[in-house]
Amino acid sequence: RKHDLQGKFVVGYIGTHGLAHALATLLDAAKALKAAPDGDRFRIILLGDGANKAALRQRAQTEGLDNVIFVDSVSKDQVVRYWSLLDASIIHLKKDALFATVIPSKLFECMSMAIPVLHGVQGESADIVERENVGLLFEPENAEALINALRRLADHPELLARLKANGPLCAQRY
Repeated sequence: RKHDLQGKFVVGYIGTHGLAHALATLLDAAKALKAAPDGDRFRIILLGDGANKAALRQRAQTEGLDNVIFVDSVSKDQVVRYWSLLDASIIHLKKDALFATVIPSKLFECMSMAIPVLHGVQGESADIVERENVGLLFEPENAEALINALRRLADHPELLARLKANGPLCAQRY
């Protein structure tokens, strides 16, 4: 209720808001969703801090992106409360070969909490998401691809349910 999320499909990025994360892509997606006829049904939460947080917040304010909710860092024991608000989690890194061998640990947190992921990271972690069927892949730094994946989850409750169910089972292997 605090964030007016009732009846919304809520996705979120929880973590560092740094240069490597290219979170401007999420704001690009929010801007396109805001302009869409059905865009009001979506909300994006950004929780955390980092080098780009102030610039992201300023851009969202300047562009009137009231569909993006910024939450400052919270204690580790409070993070789970925010994970529980999400219909899906966004995991995103810049489109760079450097990140092909990176496996963000939040992938396993999401899996264990039955939160499907919208995964914008290439390489080994994308292979895990695809192999374990715990989320949908989208091309990093491609807002349109993120929106397509987001809509696919929101519009197909049976897919969302299947991805949720797979997470905890697969997390045990990691």
